[in-house]
Amino acid sequence: MNRNEVSKGLRGMPREYAVKAAIMLFLLVFAAPAGACPYCMAPQRHDCAHGRAVADEWERLPYGNVRIGGEIGRRIDATIHNNLKKLDLEKLFLEAFRTKNAKDGFIGTGMLLDAAVRFAAYSGDPEVVALKNRIVEALIENQQEDGYIGFFADGQRLWHEWDIHEMAYIITGLVSDYTFFGQKRSLDAAAKAAGHILDGWEGRPEDFPDFFLLGMDGAMFSLYQLTGEERFREFGENKKPLARQSPGIVKGRTPDMAGHIFACLAVNEAQLDAYRLTADGRLTAPVEEVMNFLTARDGLSIIGGAGQEETWTDDQDGEGDHAETCATAYLVRVCDNLLRLHGSSFYGDLMERSVYNALFAAQSPDGRDIRYYTPFEGGREYFGKDSYCCPNNFRRIVSELPLMIYYTKPEGGIAVNMYTASSARTDFSDGTKVNMEQSTDYPASGTVAIGLKLSKPKSFPLSLRIPSWARQASVAVNGTPVEGRIIPGEFFVVNRTWADGDRVTLDFPMDFRPVAGRKRQSGRVAIMRGPLVYTFSRASNPSVDPGKNKTVQDIGKITLDAASASLVADSTVRTGGTACRIGAWRAGFGSNSGKHDIELTLTEFADPEGVATYFRLPEYTAAGVVEDELVRR
Repeated sequence: MNRNEVSKGLRGMPREYAVKAAIMLFLLVFAAPAGACPYCMAPQRHDCAHGRAVADEWERLPYGNVRIGGEIGRRIDATIHNNLKKLDLEKLFLEAFRTKNAKDGFIGTGMLLDAAVRFAAYSGDPEVVALKNRIVEALIENQQEDGYIGFFADGQRLWHEWDIHEMAYIITGLVSDYTFFGQKRSLDAAAKAAGHILDGWEGRPEDFPDFFLLGMDGAMFSLYQLTGEERFREFGENKKPLARQSPGIVKGRTPDMAGHIFACLAVNEAQLDAYRLTADGRLTAPVEEVMNFLTARDGLSIIGGAGQEETWTDDQDGEGDHAETCATAYLVRVCDNLLRLHGSSFYGDLMERSVYNALFAAQSPDGRDIRYYTPFEGGREYFGKDSYCCPNNFRRIVSELPLMIYYTKPEGGIAVNMYTASSARTDFSDGTKVNMEQSTDYPASGTVAIGLKLSKPKSFPLSLRIPSWARQASVAVNGTPVEGRIIPGEFFVVNRTWADGDRVTLDFPMDFRPVAGRKRQSGRVAIMRGPLVYTFSRASNPSVDPGKNKTVQDIGKITLDAASASLVADSTVRTGGTACRIGAWRAGFGSNSGKHDIELTLTEFADPEGVATYFRLPEYTAAGVVEDELVRR
């Protein structure tokens, strides 16, 4: 947290709370000794209950230290202004908590609160701060004396399907309000709500599945981190032991939902956080199995999505209920967690693929509508509701994107993970101040320039993620190429004494590449350029299917001339966007003639009209087909 975040956090608060928050924030931010634990302010982290057994390779920069532009920044802004601010808060998210008479249902108010808090911390927008305060006030004002903070009727509480799931994310959102805005009453309400759940734990029915406790692992662990109270730690050791939650990859939609992707990844997230405190290898084994399934056993699709009907699959079926938005959001979140823990740029590659394709395609280009599923074959539909899990988990992950661009090490060191127009600043432990300005139109092109401003010369490593698809990448400092082997899929480290005004330039050549399909897509290819997948839409190719009566299978029988692919400008998804103009042949024997029957315009996958992603080639083995760079056999 920094001074800007403090001032932003106080905007829009009632005066009585602002004064209390200002005092506490001063103590937390300015009075804490160097190296103090961020949870309890012990002079040295190892002197308190929060000492880490395993240190992260990289740490996040605070919200107030980063500003994001480019397509990532546009999506953040669109989600704030054309989605979050457009919501009917009272009717959809708050009214039920005032009446408390529901017998069933899930709203996602806690998920929305978490997103709103983070958007407020990033933007400092007084309207967003007021919006998150309104949610907090409604929840706390209607919390009951025994700590119950949900919306179910008396007699239906705790052990009726979604009640604990809803409250788990309310706890998460309230914890975020304390973390980013210093609101102690939010932390107290979260602890009180968690205490109510713990008090009633013995009443859990024997056949009550863990699935309906989704979110509790992370909520309890975050409370332990902030309060040091053993009852919250004990939950993850005895009541719902994190180290023993390893169901493996269960494919398909079973009655107990053991193969639910969102639920699995949410547990993985909590396990990774607990691993940092304990170094218990049992806590990392489940997520290692998940990553192996995704990248070595065909669990990950070309767009960076996974599964069917919310559950694990490995047949590469991209139709219908593929890539649930909650699953995509948690995949990005877990990859960020793993990148910080291990420092491997491969997780950055996974994040990039998912963000630019599965995630952004789950939202309308103007930001207003959100999907529950995002198939890469067949038509896509918007969810039609602003409440429930997927719209709110989408808002949450977009609110976290500012924390995934840059990472740092306090003693000195910066990593650039995502390439987008942006700026960042950090203070090293010796007092050196570093400001970075990233100029690029990525992913339209692979040209990136990073300008550095330093308060004084400082020697530190600058780690630059080299995307796994970037086969001929180059790096220069002040116009001079940097020596050293640049390996796609790894960080390239420039270790030197940096001075004010230094400039780093990167070039990632972006050629169109046909990427081999797997399993159901075997024998066909998807067209990619850089991190982007390209798709066929009828709107961009009106002459191909003028009657709009061709099936997706018919369109998928089109044969592409991969060598003819060329880059053209296209604003279907975004200003400054791209498309692939490519010669092709209709289904049949036309490709034998060598003369194209048709010319296609394939748009960026986030095109809401996209219906087909894989196509045939005339000579599959001789057309420069490459394997998906994210597949690790």
